[in-house]
Amino acid sequence: MGVQATSAVIDRYFELMGRGDDFSVCCTSDVTWTTVDDGTQVRGRGPVRDYVNALHATMVDISTRDIALAEDAAYLEGDYAASAGRDAHRVGFCIAYDVSEHEITAMRCYGAVPHLAPEPSP
Repeated sequence: MGVQATSAVIDRYFELMGRGDDFSVCCTSDVTWTTVDDGTQVRGRGPVRDYVNALHATMVDISTRDIALAEDAAYLEGDYAASAGRDAHRVGFCIAYDVSEHEITAMRCYGAVPHLAPEPSP
């Protein structure tokens, strides 16, 4: 898989997410989400989708930078407001996406993000 194929998968993922559509169709059935800082791991299309949606709902004023693309991987850097209000400090994060066979196989989040209880595995 080349960089263009990786870009196509990631672009579709964010396009679906941005429209509020089911972005899990861009993932393998056994995709994983790992929050590296606290060891949280979620596995499977539905549970990962639900976890990512819940995470976005808890993060205030998310801001992202350009996505860095490589063969079979993508990296997104961003930050969010630690709390609501004018004086809230920004908290940085980076998400690494592993892409194979035209689907996302794993997502790893580095940085302090709100802790959510992981969805139970089916």
